[in-house]
Amino acid sequence: MISYRLTLQVFLLFTGLLSAQTDFRPGYIINTVGDTLHGEIDYRGDMLMAKVCKFKSAGSKATEYSPDDISAFRFKDSKYFISRAVEDKKMFLEYLIKGEVNVYYYRDRKGEHYFIDKEDTKLLELTYEEIIKEIDGKNYIQTSTKHIGMLSYYMQDAPQLKRRIQNFKEPEHRNLIKLAEDYHNAVCDGEQCIIYEKQVPLIKVNVETVAGVVRFFNAEEINTDIENSYFPQYGLIAHIWAPRSNEKLYFKTGFLYSDLLKARVSSLPTTKIITHIGYMAPKTYRIRPSLSIGIFSPSYSGGVAVRINESINFGFQAWANFNAVKSTLVVPKELFNYSVLGSLYVEL
Repeated sequence: MISYRLTLQVFLLFTGLLSAQTDFRPGYIINTVGDTLHGEIDYRGDMLMAKVCKFKSAGSKATEYSPDDISAFRFKDSKYFISRAVEDKKMFLEYLIKGEVNVYYYRDRKGEHYFIDKEDTKLLELTYEEIIKEIDGKNYIQTSTKHIGMLSYYMQDAPQLKRRIQNFKEPEHRNLIKLAEDYHNAVCDGEQCIIYEKQVPLIKVNVETVAGVVRFFNAEEINTDIENSYFPQYGLIAHIWAPRSNEKLYFKTGFLYSDLLKARVSSLPTTKIITHIGYMAPKTYRIRPSLSIGIFSPSYSGGVAVRINESINFGFQAWANFNAVKSTLVVPKELFNYSVLGSLYVEL
């Protein structure tokens, strides 16, 4: 019988391998003297790309560049980063829109940061805070208005936008880009502004169907014959993810149904509701490993899918569910069942 320690060791090893995966995509860098070099850039999360650019040209090994080494880098028809000094330290800011006002972005452990500048003005952060204040024994949320003052100053020559700016809520990609675009169109009769931000949905859902077999262990209701048997299992799973935050992590929910009619054991659960956090290698990989871990119970999955085209992926996966230690619902005690399933993963 498979021990839970071995399963956890395999899962942790698999997690380490996946986190080390690279995702090189076509793009270019601009060095400090203005030369453009074409090749491929490792696509990572916003926090990492604010610090380093991993670039390789055709036939060469990858080289890491800091914001002190190059002026900018860009993925083909996608995100564009430039080196700028923030509080006397250089970092790569994502260039969201270039026009009569320019808007930039980066994310760190403290959260999201937005910056604005225009010709002959310095780079300033659009600071925004939510403060909880207690008044007469009740807590109230107060929002800062510093960002409104900054936007009003930078866009004072477009009075038609004054009321809109006064009602401006928390700075975000969409509302800042739209405001900067409308300001540019209001004060500029010549060139159009350039929107560099990659147009991706806020939330995206992909679906997966699975079918295979399941085997149960360590339940008092199971006799030896049943414990040595495999039963049909199938299910439907939704992969919900936020591409702007992370293109590889997702929330996984749905169900797995086990056909136990032949077992004639009514006390065994036939349907498992899935609540997992998962990872899948990006579409730039033809062979795409994946894994996930349960949020509310000791449950794990891992598998591999092969990308057939832009939407269709075929593969297989293994699931392991454990009985939990009574004092906590998420610490595994002993193996309850495992499944081996084929999968059809569809990206909508």
